[in-house]
Amino acid sequence: MKNITIDSLDMLSANILVNLYEKHSASTVANDMNIPAPKVSRCLQHARMIFNDPLFIRKKHGLEPNEFTRQLYPIVKELVQCSESLYQLNQSNTKAATNIVIYISELLIQHLSQQLSSAISDAQLAISYELRNDSEDILDDIANGLIDLAVLSESNPLLLQADTRLEVVPLKTLQHLYLLCGLNHPIMQQQISLANIASYPYLSAFSQIDKRSPDPFELYCRQQKWCCHLAPTDHSQSSLGFYDLFRYLSDDKTVSLLPFNKVYEQSHLLPGLHVCCLSAIDTERLYQDQSYPRLYLISAKGQPNLHISWMKQEITSLINQSVH
Repeated sequence: MKNITIDSLDMLSANILVNLYEKHSASTVANDMNIPAPKVSRCLQHARMIFNDPLFIRKKHGLEPNEFTRQLYPIVKELVQCSESLYQLNQSNTKAATNIVIYISELLIQHLSQQLSSAISDAQLAISYELRNDSEDILDDIANGLIDLAVLSESNPLLLQADTRLEVVPLKTLQHLYLLCGLNHPIMQQQISLANIASYPYLSAFSQIDKRSPDPFELYCRQQKWCCHLAPTDHSQSSLGFYDLFRYLSDDKTVSLLPFNKVYEQSHLLPGLHVCCLSAIDTERLYQDQSYPRLYLISAKGQPNLHISWMKQEITSLINQSVH
């Protein structure tokens, strides 16, 4: 591979590479990015020369990323997201910009960074923002001003309502569950049921606010008097990221259940993993004696900032559009 520098890998080529990976079609990428199709082809060829690799294989259904591109994608994706954040920061540099710190799980919503940056640009607001997905005590961090806004998934609303320091806005109820496992997991040869899921090591990734409380599947297993064997995780992480799922589930032993549609709709970005929607009957059975998880938008009380109010409305709109 050639030495890669900022000059040789321009951000347009990086952005096109990410979009081709996600959409598999040069014409779709050209339309979505509002650039000529020949420019997409030239940037792809430029990226191929930089990495000395074909990157994609042309098939009937479109461009299929090869194994090298599957490894390259999350790195370039992060580079593009950083570039977008730098761009919107630079755009607001001449104004008295409001920096908003937002806590949101990486598992929750697709393309949040791009959507927020685009909305801020369209509204011509002097706002910069920082996305975080880790916190030792998220409610304290919000109350103490370290985090301005947080989108949290929680099954116990009393846990939030009891904290008088916080303003709590209910958003979407998460009514689906998605099974995640390796492509060659033995459960793929069985009927997928809650009982069969419980017979394998289980990765708990619901991101509960109270880290000591069991997630809904663990609680269901206790109710049924089943033994739920928890898979070991890196305890230095307060929450799992989207690409961490492959690290824990690719052993073809571990399974996980998650309520976030992003893991299903973007499962093609998790090569080697199988993602499917759990049956409505099993989902209803699991939640029969407990509440469905719900998303909440949390902020500290007494925030008069108009930009934060605008951001609340924008995040609420994005959640309503993208999460189900």
